[in-house]
Amino acid sequence: MTPAKAPSNYRKFRAPDDLWKRFGDAVEASPDPEADMSKVLRQFLRWYVHENGAKQPDRPAAGPWSSPGGNEGSA
Repeated sequence: MTPAKAPSNYRKFRAPDDLWKRFGDAVEASPDPEADMSKVLRQFLRWYVHENGAKQPDRPAAGPWSSPGGNEGSA
């Protein structure tokens, strides 16, 4: 039996391990009890492209996942 293959409409997302972990920790602390990493990313994408009715995802207050002065992606 061959392993199941993800549907072709799924996308991979690359991020440094530390950033991905901090994002997951922040999502866990989200004010939205139904939030998961995929849901938050989809909300952000819809908001970013100005999809009708899209709202920027809620985020938690700063916490241990925060990196004040970080320069992720500024290269």
